[in-house]
Amino acid sequence: MRTFITLLLLLSVPSYGDFSDNLRWSLDASARVNNNIKTDNTSRIYALGLDTHKVFTSSTGDIGYAVGQLYFTKLSNQTPFSSLFNSPDDHELVVREAHINYTATPKWLPNIRLGHFTLPFGLEANIDTNGRLLDYNHGKNLGTKVDWGIGLNKVLSKIEYNISYTLGGKDKLKSIDNYYALYGRMASLNHYDFIIGLSFLDAKIDNIQRKRFAVDWKFYWHTWGLLGEIAIGKDDKFQQKWRKEKYSLLELNKTSINEQLKLYGQYIFTDREGESKNLQLINVGVSYQIDAKLEISLASRKQLNKTELGKKQNLIRLQLRYRY
Repeated sequence: MRTFITLLLLLSVPSYGDFSDNLRWSLDASARVNNNIKTDNTSRIYALGLDTHKVFTSSTGDIGYAVGQLYFTKLSNQTPFSSLFNSPDDHELVVREAHINYTATPKWLPNIRLGHFTLPFGLEANIDTNGRLLDYNHGKNLGTKVDWGIGLNKVLSKIEYNISYTLGGKDKLKSIDNYYALYGRMASLNHYDFIIGLSFLDAKIDNIQRKRFAVDWKFYWHTWGLLGEIAIGKDDKFQQKWRKEKYSLLELNKTSINEQLKLYGQYIFTDREGESKNLQLINVGVSYQIDAKLEISLASRKQLNKTELGKKQNLIRLQLRYRY
C-alpha cells in the first residue's frame, strides 16, 4: 500500500497539473442480504467506500491513470466468511483495487501496471464485477480474484495482452510462505461483437499449487450476449498429489435498450479428479437501474446435483446499491 501511495504522489506533482484535473470519484454504498435456504441462515453485508479514477497528463498527452477503491465493509452473521475477516460479524477496511497503469511507453513497449488489481484470466479480465452480485467464480477456482503485484499490458492493432506477476497474498502486500501468481491473457480487441481470449495461470496461493489454461469468448448480438469459458488444469493441495480439474461456464444475458434492466443466466460445471461426482450450478440474476445513482439487484444460485460434500447449494441474494 505504501508503494502505491508513494507512486501516486510522485505522479501527481505540479508539473503534471493540479491533482483534481481529470479526477473522477464517487461514494459507493451497498446493503446485501443473503438467504441460504439449505442451512436456514440469513446474513448481511454492508459496504461504504470511495471509488476514484485519475488520469495523469503531461504537455505531450496522457501518461497513465490510477484507480483507487477503499471500502469499509461490515459483516452480519456471514457464514462462510472471506479470509479478509476474522469472524461472521467482523468489519474491515477493504482495498478492492488500488493501482497505477503507466501508458506513456513507446509503441513497441508494454504499459506497466503496479498495485492491487484484478488478475488477467478469462472472462473477468474485462468485466467489472466489484460490488456486484454478478460473479464468474474466479476467487474459488483460481485462489483469488485480485492481488498485489506488477503487470504488463498493451492494446495493439489486432489483439490486446495482459501479463502479471503477483505476490499471492491476495489483500496483503507481501508474499506468504513463498506464495506467488503468474497470470496472462491474450485476446482479440474488447470492443468487437465477437471476442476470444486465451489465458494461463501458474500460482501457489493458500498453500495450493494451481496450473490452468483457458479459452473464453463473448458474442454480442443486438442486446443479447453469449459468454463462455472453458479451463483445464490441475491442483496440488498441501503438496500431496496433483489432481486434474476441468471447469466450464456458459452465460446468456440480455440488456434493455436503455440499459436500465439487465438479466443473465449461467451454467457452471466443475469436474475434479478423485471426486466421484461433478459439481453443476445454475446462477440467474437481474439488476435494475432505478435512476443514475440507485440500483437494485437480485440473484439466485442453485446446485443441480449432490456431491460428496452433501447438501446442495441454494442461495438467494438481494442488494441495494447507491453511488453518488
